Amino acid sequence: MLIQAIVESEPTSIRDAARAVNRDVSDVHADLQRLEMLDIVAFEEGGRGGAKVPIVPYERIEVHIDYPLVDDDADADAAASAD
Repeated sequence: MLIQAIVESEPTSIRDAARAVNRDVSDVHADLQRLEMLDIVAFEEGGRGGAKVPIVPYERIEVHIDYPLVDDDADADAAASAD
């Protein structure tokens, strides 16, 4: 939601981004820092009063999540008990 809001509303500051998603500025700032560490969001200088301008420098983002639904150790235990 935050990423899409940045793309659609083109905020001129973190505060504007927070307004776009109707959230607290400090929470949005923390989320943007995490997204910056993941190279999903970048910041440009030059917003009003020297504010950092959040941008999404991509047209598309694909995410792959590898999340096992079964604990691998449980499989090994089950196989060992079947002997």
